[in-house]
Amino acid sequence: MRSLVALLAILLLFTNDISAQRRGGDIKPGPWTTKAKTPDGWIVHRTRNYWIQSQCGEEKADRLGKHMEVMNKVYRRMFRPGKDGSKRQVIKLFKDRQSYLQYGAPPSSAAYYSRGEREMVCYDTGKWSDEKKAAAPTTGGKPAAAARRRMDRLSNLMKMDLLGCAAHEGWHQYFSWYTVSLTAPLPSWINEGMGDYFYTAAPKDVSGRKVPAKLGRLNDGRLMVLKAAVRRNRYIEVEKLISMSKNAFYANGSVCYAEGWAFCQFLLHSGNKKYAKIIPNFVKYVKNDSNYEAVRKRAFKGIDMEKLNSEFKAWIDKLSIPGSEEEDEGSEGGI
Repeated sequence: MRSLVALLAILLLFTNDISAQRRGGDIKPGPWTTKAKTPDGWIVHRTRNYWIQSQCGEEKADRLGKHMEVMNKVYRRMFRPGKDGSKRQVIKLFKDRQSYLQYGAPPSSAAYYSRGEREMVCYDTGKWSDEKKAAAPTTGGKPAAAARRRMDRLSNLMKMDLLGCAAHEGWHQYFSWYTVSLTAPLPSWINEGMGDYFYTAAPKDVSGRKVPAKLGRLNDGRLMVLKAAVRRNRYIEVEKLISMSKNAFYANGSVCYAEGWAFCQFLLHSGNKKYAKIIPNFVKYVKNDSNYEAVRKRAFKGIDMEKLNSEFKAWIDKLSIPGSEEEDEGSEGGI
């Protein structure tokens, strides 16, 4: 159990805002505006806000495009842009991990956004959250069935959801467009925390100006790591978390990603109206001020940080991973 959770922490880590280091073949970055520029075996699927360049055919490009249009509406509802016109953003969907890596993707990633080339790149992981999940068979006695369920759940968590990864990277892509004049991304706690918050978004049928997705669902993989971090006294106090440099954040990535996600989720869903305004205000202030220390002080103005930290830890303590109680009782876990 301990080694599996450690592996989970590693596999869930890096889908961050980076640039590819090398390229392969005739696959060029940026939009392909003509058929002549489209490589063999690829198609271009256009939606309102995206160019989906797909090596996986039209059907998967359409599914990815629909999910990203939902997410684009979510980003815009939460972080309203100015009156500037919309510009299609590029998303590359490779057929497999080998092709993805040949293009120059970081080996530790399942998807990434390149600020320099202004494109998101991902590959078909084989896991799509829009597909119905088959029920796992439960054979043998209660201990054996519980062990099988635990292993199945961990195996599923270790496999990155393509649509979740796209929603995470789509947030980086949207923010880069939203604040086009900035040369640096958001502080990591909110940059990666909100990416993981959007990872679990599920589209829903709504009309009018309602948010077209279910938000705030638990990120089970992150929660497993965070729970273990708290047990082992590796929890990071809130004031330290929101002040960390990018290098310090990634140096303790498994814990920081997990806590960044949880903190963003807590602020948005704790029920405290003052807390719910912090993230939207932070992003709004950053659009006109890249002095992150000044923005942080302004966004958290009037907030009792000691009380916030205490309430956040209590909220973490109350969270539980679905199905884990009977299976993991007495297990210490690990990270």
